[in-house]
Amino acid sequence: MTEQYGDMNIISSPTTISVLGLGAMGVAVVRAAAAAGHGVNAWNRTPRTNDDFGLPEHVVLADSPAAAIAAADIVVICVRDHHASRSVIEQIAPEIAGRVVVNLSTGTPSQAAESAARSAGSGIRYVTGAIMVPTSMVGGEQSLVLYAGADEDLATLGPLYNSFGGTSDVVGADHAVPPAFDLAMLDIYFAGMFAHLHATALAGAYNIDPGRFLPYAQSVVETLGASLPGLSSAVEQRTYDGGEARLDMCLAFLEHIVESSREAGIDPGISELVRDASSRAMAHRAAATDWEVVAEDFLVTARSTAP
Repeated sequence: MTEQYGDMNIISSPTTISVLGLGAMGVAVVRAAAAAGHGVNAWNRTPRTNDDFGLPEHVVLADSPAAAIAAADIVVICVRDHHASRSVIEQIAPEIAGRVVVNLSTGTPSQAAESAARSAGSGIRYVTGAIMVPTSMVGGEQSLVLYAGADEDLATLGPLYNSFGGTSDVVGADHAVPPAFDLAMLDIYFAGMFAHLHATALAGAYNIDPGRFLPYAQSVVETLGASLPGLSSAVEQRTYDGGEARLDMCLAFLEHIVESSREAGIDPGISELVRDASSRAMAHRAAATDWEVVAEDFLVTARSTAP
C-alpha cells in the first residue's frame, strides 16, 4: 500500500524494521515500531533479554548486526554518536545492498554530512534522521522526526513514519540540516532550563519559594514565545529600529540581574554573558537601537565561518 506524502508516494504497508542500538532512544523506536504492527528485529552491543529492555516478546533480539538486518526492509541505527554508527555501518555494508539505512544517532551537522558521504562512497542508500522529542513522546501525537536524503530513499520509509506518529518532516537532501535543527532547538531548551533554575535560585535568595515563583516564570515564558516572531524577523531583515526594547534599557536590567546575583552569592551565569554581549553592542550602536541587535555578533561570525 502507498500513501501520498508531500510530492512523494510513500510505501506504508507493514514491514520489518531492524533497529541497531538499544539505548533509551533505540528502545523507544523499537516499542513504537512494534506498537504500529511492524515486525522488529534489534541488536545491542551488550547482549540482554527482551525483559531487560522492557520489549514485547515478538521483538527478535539478534546476536550481531548482520543477523538483525537479515530479514529487514528498513534498517535504523540509533547508537551513541557518529563514530559508533560508522563502525556499525562498516559491519553491515556487505549485507545492506538495496535497503535504506536511517541513521538517528546524534552528532554535529558536519559529522552527519561526513557519515552520509562515507555511506554513499560504500554504495549505501542512506538517510539522516533527527528525533526532536524525548523518548516518552516517540510514537505519540507530539512526536517530531526530521529526515534528509534522496527522494527515492525517503519514499520507502512510510512504515517508519507510521511508527513514530506525530510529524515526520522531510527537510531536503542536505544531511547537515536535521542535526542543525536538533541542536538549535536544544540550544533554546537547555538555556531556558538553566535560566529558569538560575531565576528560581535568585528568587529563593529573597525568600520566594519555587512554587510561588513558578507561575511568574510560566508567564514570562509565554511572553518570550510571543516575542520570537519579531526577533526572527529582525534577524532576517537585519533591522533593529522597532523601538520596543531599547538597548540601553535592556543593558540596565541585565546589570541589575548580574549585581543582584552576586549579592546573593549566585554565579550570574547566562545573564553575565548576555550583559557582556549587550555592552559590546552599546559600544558602537545608538542607545535607542533595539536590543536584538546583539544578534549581529553571531551573524557576522557565522557568515565568516560558514562551510
